Amino acid sequence: MSLIIIAGGLVASFLYALTQSDSISFLTRRSRCDSCLKNLKVTDLIPVISYLKNRGRCSHCSKPVALNYLIVEVLTIFLFVMPLIVPLSYDNMLLYYLLVSILIPLSIYDFDTLLIPVHMLMLLFVSGLYLTGFEYMDVRIDLLTVVILHIFYMLFKEKIGYGDIQLLSVLAVITPFDFFIFTFLFTYIIGGISIIILDLFQTSRITKVPLVPFIAASLITTFYLYADFIDIYYGGF
Repeated sequence: MSLIIIAGGLVASFLYALTQSDSISFLTRRSRCDSCLKNLKVTDLIPVISYLKNRGRCSHCSKPVALNYLIVEVLTIFLFVMPLIVPLSYDNMLLYYLLVSILIPLSIYDFDTLLIPVHMLMLLFVSGLYLTGFEYMDVRIDLLTVVILHIFYMLFKEKIGYGDIQLLSVLAVITPFDFFIFTFLFTYIIGGISIIILDLFQTSRITKVPLVPFIAASLITTFYLYADFIDIYYGGF
């Protein structure tokens, strides 16, 4: 379990930094502070522990480090450990860890900026196809799904971003069709309920909502309740 915790934290920190990067130089240089640009020591890069030890500040300039790094690391570590405690209903650990690793940083980034970096979508697409060995790819069904998603976007483009459609299109290709359908449906169920609740406490009407956190929540829910969804939708009561 210790290795899983360490791996989760390191992957989360790296991929969240990659999500924010707009230059390939990120992959060839040492990690550094966003404020003073000084290279960080190894002791500054220990997931969660370094953030808490330095009280959320850079060890060089004492400027605050974004809380998002801690949130991403804690969430990713928690979700990495969860399958060891509660077995996945859809038992594909490689796909689970890949999707958690990329969608958690993307969720936090989307929540902050309402943007989805294209390079992260490409990373998810390529690594997803590689790790699944094209097992879930069905050209006709996937093409039809992508077309329907784009029609959906044309009809509701004032309410959904194109980046969300791109992400859903990638998920349609790298996951089984019924798995994707469950994820898609529960994205809007979870999202809809959350927006209604949030709207009750907002003084102004919510006009834009980051969708990636709801996609991630729905996808993780599907991993754990896949067999139940199959029984309900295909087996009945």
